Amino acid sequence: MSEPKLVTRSRHGFVLHLGRDERALVARLLGELRALLTDPDADPALLHRLYPVVHPDHADREEEYQRLMRSELVTSRLAGLDALDEVLGSSGRKIDLDEAQLLALMQAVNSVRLVLGTLLDLGEEDELDEDDPPEHHLYGYLSWILDAAVRAMSDAAAPGAGPGGSEGGGW
Repeated sequence: MSEPKLVTRSRHGFVLHLGRDERALVARLLGELRALLTDPDADPALLHRLYPVVHPDHADREEEYQRLMRSELVTSRLAGLDALDEVLGSSGRKIDLDEAQLLALMQAVNSVRLVLGTLLDLGEEDELDEDDPPEHHLYGYLSWILDAAVRAMSDAAAPGAGPGGSEGGGW
């Protein structure tokens, strides 16, 4: 028997299958991300993965880019968090999401992963072990959520994909 999917395609978008405790955990982490993004005294080292370096060989250009774009990136991330607050607070085990909400979830979960990965000195290539501390498993859990969302979005984009990502599933 196959494992149930965390994110599935529906006729009107996507469905996130998360229990109340899991939603509360994700909502709490997103709240912590919001606090970091809006705290002028936040440790820049924690946030460096959220702001890509565009001009690595030109410090002056990079400084100018960051000066011009950082507030726009923060505003975009905060708007995504705002959109998720309402849907994560809904009742029931299934959360209906449109494509924009799923993209916001992907961006937000990945942002939390990047900050947590920086804090724990973890990266994409690091393998989790059963004996790893709980924080490492939280990183793995967030990676699992992100992977499920990416797979659902990819299935939806496949030619002929209908609900559930199945081929030819007429709308």
